[in-house]
Amino acid sequence: MNLTLEVVVDNKLMLVTFYKIDALAKHHNGSSIIILGSREYHSEVPYNEMWEKLKKLNYESTIRK
Repeated sequence: MNLTLEVVVDNKLMLVTFYKIDALAKHHNGSSIIILGSREYHSEVPYNEMWEKLKKLNYESTIRK
């Protein structure tokens, strides 16, 4: 996986490239929380949209093998 997103980390807006995501959670406002290890990255991408994006990336990575 290679996914670059604008996320909030420690109250700072940053561009972060994710090569792995351990879990995805839905924030109370409908946005996404990406969990990697013990860190949480908050993204303004809606949870449902992020879930679809991750499923697509996972599918694409399996057909390339």
